[in-house]
Amino acid sequence: MYVNNNSQVNQTFQAQTTTTAISTNSGNPSQKTTTNKASISDTGLNAYSNFQKIANNYDVANISQNEMSIMVSGLLDNKLISSTDGLYMMAPRSMNLDPDAKFDLLASTRNALAFNKANGGSTEGIKNIESVINILEALQDSSHKV
Repeated sequence: MYVNNNSQVNQTFQAQTTTTAISTNSGNPSQKTTTNKASISDTGLNAYSNFQKIANNYDVANISQNEMSIMVSGLLDNKLISSTDGLYMMAPRSMNLDPDAKFDLLASTRNALAFNKANGGSTEGIKNIESVINILEALQDSSHKV
């Protein structure tokens, strides 16, 4: 899941605790194992659920401009991405774009990154495109989880 700011991280992960348990698998109750557990807040679980729903509804490797617009709106409405990420993600890939034609958003964004790096794009612009690629990869990875 993509988390776009530190306050969201604090809401998502309330606490991490360490517990000690007695292991009796070997028949020796004096052996101890340590387990780390993380509690996830309702806000975090809700954010994960919303991200998963969006990922399941859209294929970033086969998406139209119209579908992309709805996907980005869902991500923004649920505060799963920043407005800057949304703008970079929504940037048209061509001047004469058929809004219903499918294309590979992830591949075209990777191409845009390579172009910017090769042609002296701004550091901030490159950073923003890399952020969008991370989001798209997370959406693609999440869509394969059932």
